[in-house]
Amino acid sequence: MSTNNLRSLTINWVLPRPGMSGGIKSNRLIAEAMVRRGHKVSILYVDKPPVKPAWWRIRSILRYWSNRLKLINKQKHHLETSTACLIPVKEMPILASHAPDADITICTWWETAYWIKDWPQTKGIKAYFIRHYEIYGGAPDLIRKTYKLPFKKLVIAGWLQRLMTDVYQDSNVTVVPNGVDWKQFNFEPRGKQPVPTVGFLYGIVDWKGAETAFEAIRLVQERIPNLRVVCFGSHPIQSKHRPPDNLEYYFRPDQTLIPRLYKQTDCWLMPSVSEGFGMPGLEAAACGCPLVSTRCGGPEDYIKESHNGYLVEVGNSIEMANKIITVLKMDLKSWTTMSQNSASYVKCFDWDTSAKILEKSLLELKHCHKLNNN
Repeated sequence: MSTNNLRSLTINWVLPRPGMSGGIKSNRLIAEAMVRRGHKVSILYVDKPPVKPAWWRIRSILRYWSNRLKLINKQKHHLETSTACLIPVKEMPILASHAPDADITICTWWETAYWIKDWPQTKGIKAYFIRHYEIYGGAPDLIRKTYKLPFKKLVIAGWLQRLMTDVYQDSNVTVVPNGVDWKQFNFEPRGKQPVPTVGFLYGIVDWKGAETAFEAIRLVQERIPNLRVVCFGSHPIQSKHRPPDNLEYYFRPDQTLIPRLYKQTDCWLMPSVSEGFGMPGLEAAACGCPLVSTRCGGPEDYIKESHNGYLVEVGNSIEMANKIITVLKMDLKSWTTMSQNSASYVKCFDWDTSAKILEKSLLELKHCHKLNNN
């Protein structure tokens, strides 16, 4: 699919240091969908190597080299390749001089909003792609100020749109939801696993809710002792999280393995305290997984209660355990129906559909800017 050349845009995406987070992956995928629509897209990101600790800090040196060894033959981040033009920048912050001239420049994280706020008009109209309420990621007052900058706001979920409107008094907010790569996360009708199996994405930060998930799983194992747990993540599991029995952990698995992991589970968990969108939940649903999630924001856009999963209160491991048991104890017909519901309910989440929404919003932004400056 391509857009008319007269409507083609030149767009800069400005990212922080890349990693294996869903935010980095999502930015790349929506940028690539815009490339498919005929737009010229550059992704700028910080490629400054991590600081090596001083030689006398023995523990830090050991941890540094241990982490480096663990990453051998592992994917380092989601920006290793792209159909968009990748521009790695060897310093921080990214400056206007690093970026090509453009119609639009999109910041994607609160720090990047400060980086671009004084960029000249030659770098384009400024937009802010808000993927989470990022007050956990730095000084809250500094972060809140970025939401008051005079940028066009783009958000990925309904709760973020309501937040920007209700708290920051900006009613001109466009929802550009995350999508599914349907070639990778395709639905294949299936039955329940021979051994009951749950899965979730492990994260080390508190707001990812690992403690809630592990505690819920331990409670379920009191009723279903052979419960199998499939889990993957980009960090080794920390001892403070007390992993449950029968855990299979995949550290930075190859991207081709992830759909197979989803398809090995009877139920996928989203235990977060707060979630901008929750890509693993959407991908798992696309693979036919019933979902059990906290009411943490993003997943509420793609979970319909009792239809393709259940929503529980944040931090309530007992309620989560009860809903997991509800899914695992379903008869085959009921479970198969919920599995099919999951895949069909999220069918509307598509990167090319989201790119069409984004394109319309950015073209309107450019048109209004042109009228206001004539």
